[in-house]
Amino acid sequence: MGQILTRCAWFAVLAVGVGAGGSRSDAAPAPASVYTAARRCATCHQTIHTYWSESEHSRSATSKAFLAALGAAVEAAPDKDAARRGCVWCHAPTALATGDYALEAPITREGVSCDFCHTVADVDLYKPGHPFDLQPGKVKRGPLEYAKAPFHETAYSVLHKSSPLLCAACHEHQNALGVPVLSTYSEWKAGPYPARGQTCQECHMPLVPGAIVKGGLQSTQRRINLHRLQGGSAASRLQGGLELRISGLDVSAASADVQVVVTNTGVGHAAPGGLSSKSLVLAVGVEAGSGELLHRRERAYRRELKDAEGHSLVSVADMFQKAVSVGEDTRLQQKEARTERFTVPLPEGWKAIVARLEYRDASDPAAGPKTTLVTEERRERGR
Repeated sequence: MGQILTRCAWFAVLAVGVGAGGSRSDAAPAPASVYTAARRCATCHQTIHTYWSESEHSRSATSKAFLAALGAAVEAAPDKDAARRGCVWCHAPTALATGDYALEAPITREGVSCDFCHTVADVDLYKPGHPFDLQPGKVKRGPLEYAKAPFHETAYSVLHKSSPLLCAACHEHQNALGVPVLSTYSEWKAGPYPARGQTCQECHMPLVPGAIVKGGLQSTQRRINLHRLQGGSAASRLQGGLELRISGLDVSAASADVQVVVTNTGVGHAAPGGLSSKSLVLAVGVEAGSGELLHRRERAYRRELKDAEGHSLVSVADMFQKAVSVGEDTRLQQKEARTERFTVPLPEGWKAIVARLEYRDASDPAAGPKTTLVTEERRERGR
């Protein structure tokens, strides 16, 4: 992945144009109407639109965490226009065709919208400018080979059906200093899943019962890809790929020695994936009558990014702009089982030894770290 152009390199050539096949350049921005609003897609694709509306993609251009990071990145950058473009084109990619990097048009604020994704004809991670072959218009591309629609043209797309490149375009990123701020795609590529034919879509957009189009329009399809696109922020997504087990327990009068095994059984990349503001936390402690976890001991699984002075970077904006190296990476790799050992004091009247696996997201500095319980195992006293 070291040969893939960094986005800062892409910024420098954005004005040159983005190739043939109907793609547009920033030198001649198109009107916002070149893309169809999601609410119009919902006229027929009601269930799919509902799921997308619940996704992080639908909020990618308007979430408080993104807007805070965008503001901080632009304020600190010597080239503020380039910094804005570099953040916006992934969070609101219709701006690549419309030029609306100020996030003014409703279609831009839809984030990663229906019509943007379904009019991408190809992705080339090595292409100058940006990786997408943009072909907005009447032809909508998707994973169905024989789809027919009365209101637009359709085209079967291997890219949409099973290619991780559609996801890699935004979920793989080196900053201007060559540091992999996002490495989800390359981690997947280096793991066991490509040889098995398991792709991003299989995990993050699984088939679920549902109608592609609502009643009144003919369709033989009874399953749809889940457009909620859940990632680490959804406990259910993590529960399907991580396991926690208390594998050993030695209890004395005053303390307990606890052995815990945490396994990345099914996450297609290192866990947690994404930015270094995300971490998994293994916590072991004692539960007394109050239900509170006492004498809590922790192990954090996270990839650290460092600045030129060797300081660990905390804010998202700093990770993209100031990271010069990758520090300690304690994340769980694919299929890795990690054994951890803790000693915890036992207060009088204790009820249970508890091990918890938590997902912690510190991307939003205003809200503070958000912690989600992934799974828990308990050993009750006397059992």
